[in-house]
Amino acid sequence: MYKTNIKTLFRDVASIPLETAGPDLLAHISFGCRNLLILAYTMPWITKTLGEQAAPHALTTKIFQVSDRLAGELEKDMTAEDRARYIVYLLHTLNFHYDPDHMQIAQNAATEIIDSMEPAHKEPVPKEPAQIEPNLCKILSYDYYFRSEKESRKKAELLLTQWAKELKQEGSWPETTTDTALQRLEAYALYSDVADQHKFENTLHKALQYYIALPEITHEIRLLFLLAQLGQFGNYPQQVEQIMNNVLQGKLSATATGSISDKTRNAQPQLLTALQFHILALYLLNTEQE
Repeated sequence: MYKTNIKTLFRDVASIPLETAGPDLLAHISFGCRNLLILAYTMPWITKTLGEQAAPHALTTKIFQVSDRLAGELEKDMTAEDRARYIVYLLHTLNFHYDPDHMQIAQNAATEIIDSMEPAHKEPVPKEPAQIEPNLCKILSYDYYFRSEKESRKKAELLLTQWAKELKQEGSWPETTTDTALQRLEAYALYSDVADQHKFENTLHKALQYYIALPEITHEIRLLFLLAQLGQFGNYPQQVEQIMNNVLQGKLSATATGSISDKTRNAQPQLLTALQFHILALYLLNTEQE
């Protein structure tokens, strides 16, 4: 069933003009293509089923084109929250498909937003810091990864330590949406990947166990991003399958997980299609190779 779905979704995504696509749409296209590209190198059925547009060279070209568009978006005026999210999108893409010109744009934008954090463990940006902080933490971790900036690592650790202190005994963050909590866990996972695997291991484990047991977690698409990042896709098959079914049916969280919510999905059909493509490619990547 999923192979039929990916064929339809890939065809629909391939027809979306990149010139008019916004950053959220571009990001889902890029990440979906990245997942397919990895699969295409090891699973011959990808190109055979999806056609030459899914051949490795074609997917690589597509990812570069999207990266170019994302870099261009950072030249525009936008809110601090959007800028932080778009920087993370571009850095995620560059982590897989490096381009020096795009990296320079990402680093300039990252430096600008990092310099606005005074100090790092307090409100980095005056507008909605609770929503912005997870992406700022990811930017700091990437800054350490790409440029070996030790000061950025320290600032990331301050944010992560602050969240660890706020975590309740049962593993929850009070007055924090589930999506924001999962974004924090993504930030912990990225820091673990690029800086120190063990420093916040207990915090990450405790919070994951709390949030994954919530009844509403089956509508939180971000959980799939997190489990894939942690290499734990196969540890929670029931939640994964429920989320997959909900995504393919267009049943989303009320909050903007993956930059689209249940309230906005009908107004953004292309974004929903790209999100479904991204998620299904992620699912296939983490199950086909098991």
